Amino acid sequence: MKKQLGLVAGVFLASTSCFAADSFQVETSVYKANELLASPVMLVEEKQPVTISIGEGFSYEVKVTPQQNNTAAVETSITLAGSYFTPSFVVEYGKQASFEIGENKVSILVTKSKS
Repeated sequence: MKKQLGLVAGVFLASTSCFAADSFQVETSVYKANELLASPVMLVEEKQPVTISIGEGFSYEVKVTPQQNNTAAVETSITLAGSYFTPSFVVEYGKQASFEIGENKVSILVTKSKS
């Protein structure tokens, strides 16, 4: 009986390591009135939000969720010089995506990290 439990536990541990979360490199450039304000590069685990703050005027949270066909859903929360916005979109790995809200522009490049 002990051998069977040990075998089951060993198989369970081996199978959970096969389903480890993916990680992604997220490169972001944030502009206000065409002036580069921040360009953080972060390593993000699948479905885990990561936050960065630079000074008092900029904070940024990003969460990446893998999708099908070499794409990922990206959810962000950005505070920039008193403005707050929360864009969400789908990006293709390795291709830059950008959006503008008023005089604010954000570009994001998501690549899947090597395991």
